[in-house]
Amino acid sequence: MSTGTGNPEWHRISPVAVVFILFQAIRQVGFNSLPALVVLLAAFGSGGTRRKAFMLSLLPMAVLLGVVFSVLYWMRFRFRVTGDRVLVRSGVFEREELSVEFDRIQNVSIREPFYMRPFGLSVLSIDTAGSSQKEIQLGGISKELAMRLREQILAGATSVKAGEKESVGEPEHSRLLLSRSSRDIVIYGLTVNFFIWVAIALGAVFGGWDTTEQVVAWITERFQLNDAITMVQGSGDFLANVLLIGGLVIAALLLLPLISVAGALIRHHGYRLTVEGETYSRAGGFLTRHEESLKRHKIQAMVLKKNPVARLFDRTNLQLRVASAGSGMDSGQLPIGSKAQFLVPVLHPSELALLSEEFLPDCDLAAVRYSRTDRRRLTWVVVGLATAVVSPASIALGLVVSWKFLAIPLLTLLLAWLGVSLYWRKTGYAVVGDYGYIRHGIIGIGTTVFPLFKVQRIDIQQTPGMRRRGLADLNVHLASHSLTVRYMDAGDAEKFRDLVLYHVESSDRAWF
Repeated sequence: MSTGTGNPEWHRISPVAVVFILFQAIRQVGFNSLPALVVLLAAFGSGGTRRKAFMLSLLPMAVLLGVVFSVLYWMRFRFRVTGDRVLVRSGVFEREELSVEFDRIQNVSIREPFYMRPFGLSVLSIDTAGSSQKEIQLGGISKELAMRLREQILAGATSVKAGEKESVGEPEHSRLLLSRSSRDIVIYGLTVNFFIWVAIALGAVFGGWDTTEQVVAWITERFQLNDAITMVQGSGDFLANVLLIGGLVIAALLLLPLISVAGALIRHHGYRLTVEGETYSRAGGFLTRHEESLKRHKIQAMVLKKNPVARLFDRTNLQLRVASAGSGMDSGQLPIGSKAQFLVPVLHPSELALLSEEFLPDCDLAAVRYSRTDRRRLTWVVVGLATAVVSPASIALGLVVSWKFLAIPLLTLLLAWLGVSLYWRKTGYAVVGDYGYIRHGIIGIGTTVFPLFKVQRIDIQQTPGMRRRGLADLNVHLASHSLTVRYMDAGDAEKFRDLVLYHVESSDRAWF
């Protein structure tokens, strides 16, 4: 394996990479075949002894095939780095050659999996514009080579474009911008997934009682809780029964956030954010050490997220978005995956002000005054749609089954009105200087800040009813994701669009 970066010869990664390739293959097959795996597990659980023995006998064969595939993939994998691009040859049954120019690269990350660390090896991942996944992964190269390749790629992916000048001066040294303690990472684990885990727990209880009952039975048997439950139930104490059930529910709801906290500690332990010139690097991780680098001019948007748990601790999670063709762009959703975000977790207000200015110069979050959308139109649409969908079925059930079902439309009306009120209070849009600001939220708040000149497309949509009332929907398409502001004043939508077009046409800076 070569230790240089300028040699044009094709190079092979370390044999240890076979383990990495095998893990990646298992992960990909497992994700793409999840429904089939669920069916196989169900068949295994409901089958007899002969069927279980047959299915278990297939497991070693599947593992052997995976190992053979990984070895063949490793044998046919080659890479080299030339003056301005990275080239990779791969494929077992079909050969593929991938060439990525430096100026297309969005960010570069280095990972040190625990099984590679004893050998001094790492995984170099390269993200490019126009791909929702990591374009290139060099798993099994030395840490020193990975760092040199990263420096060469980032130096080659320069921001010197038409109308831009590269400053010449003394080389800048790495500067620490932020570090996070274990307590900070625990808070991040609570803020990022807390309500998702609660929803999963409630969904498991109310939507899949058969499975939940089996899990509860296993827990009670495992920890020998049957005797305690029988004793409490036999006492006839109503309060004791209530406390028992409440304790079990609370224990379940607390266990799931703890899983999220553990995952956050494993992924972000020892988090450090540094800057050298215009290159930002973040590093962290307990078992696997992650290092990721990003150029300032590659930033497409800055996303700020603050849910109720984050508000309780007065923290904000910040994500830097880069160019991506993620699946959520057309639908307005944020891309999912490691490529989609460069995370800066749980910032205090003072840290948020400093770092937002660092990432997007002249961005002053405190100076933003948001304009709101039309509340009346939003209320009529949401409440009317919710009532129209629920009322016919509720009336039919009320006449046939029980009059109690007639209360469902009233409850739906109340919940829809409450949701609209919360959404309207947290939704807004603004333009301050060279940046656009769009804010959304119902329980939490999500704010996206983006340079106006980096907008790829901006659309204004109106239905006949919206046109009569002077309202419009504004759709802003960035290279990272898309945003929509509904039921805003049509005049404001046109002014927003005209400002964006002015910045796009008058700027000669590159958008990627």
